[in-house]
Amino acid sequence: MGHLTRLLAYATRAEREIEPHFLSLSQAVPVVATYGYPFEYLPSMDATGLAPRRWHAYFAESVSQTVERIQPGVVVFDGTWPYEGIPLVREAFPYVRWVWSRRGMWKPGIGDDRLGKADWFDLVVQPGDLAAELDRGATAKAAAQRIGPVTLLDRDDLDGRDAARAALGLAGDVPMALVSLGAGNINDTSGDVGASIAALRALGVEVCVTRAEIAMQGGEHPDVHVVRTYPLSRYFRAFDVAISAAGYNSFHELLRFGVPSLFVPNQSTALDDQASRTRFAAGHGFAHQLASISVDGAKPLIADLLEHGSRMVERVRDIDPGNGAGEAAEHIAELAETAARQ
Repeated sequence: MGHLTRLLAYATRAEREIEPHFLSLSQAVPVVATYGYPFEYLPSMDATGLAPRRWHAYFAESVSQTVERIQPGVVVFDGTWPYEGIPLVREAFPYVRWVWSRRGMWKPGIGDDRLGKADWFDLVVQPGDLAAELDRGATAKAAAQRIGPVTLLDRDDLDGRDAARAALGLAGDVPMALVSLGAGNINDTSGDVGASIAALRALGVEVCVTRAEIAMQGGEHPDVHVVRTYPLSRYFRAFDVAISAAGYNSFHELLRFGVPSLFVPNQSTALDDQASRTRFAAGHGFAHQLASISVDGAKPLIADLLEHGSRMVERVRDIDPGNGAGEAAEHIAELAETAARQ
């Protein structure tokens, strides 16, 4: 959802003259229709089962057909590895401008070879990261148009606590937590998800998990609420605390929107340096962190967040430069105007 969310953030802030159209490898792409945007789904390499060479040719042909049909002024690619078919599309449609939306915080020593692909684009936009001071990855000093951290919503877009709980079907008078750590067995307290739930329940806190949290073997848990809405961040005021991985979107939404959080970095990501994000948040006293969850390890941190977390996370506002999505939309519009004049 990260790519779609950032692109939606740009699209919703675009000038009226801009008509966004989505083409995505994500099976979640239909969510953009709720914003009124047309979309197309292009199956990924894994979804098709094609060998890399055949899939890249398929990608180039599919994107070329879309470009020929809708005649865009600008194509915005969000990702960390531009696909090999992009130069072929550019050659076929030289009048189209291309933007690489390339988030930073790459793990050190990885991905330097990808930066040369910036030559395929007319503009590289780099969404900011609140933890940028700890960024030691390849993009930290790479040329780019740098903007503020990007979130789909702003604080003023969020529902109030009562309205958010009503929308999610949650009780209005009990402490409530959001657990967002990736798939796991909700009854297995040796795993991060199950241990989080056990620690929260021991403190008298009701628990919500997103749909992806529940593994097929997870069984039933009568005390756990499942939330499936998008964007969930609109309802963050429903929660008193969150236990979450530190991916780009989750990290910035939770901190920007004032949710007291315990971050558990996903160490298995190929490129995203979630460990540095969590160290930044904990080091500045904005949140707590754990490398992995145990019931005994999590309980005192959750208890502290319930008591002091609101004051901790409120200090993020002092260092937040503001949502960079509007600035990105302006850069895209400028390129579109240039393309229209030529």
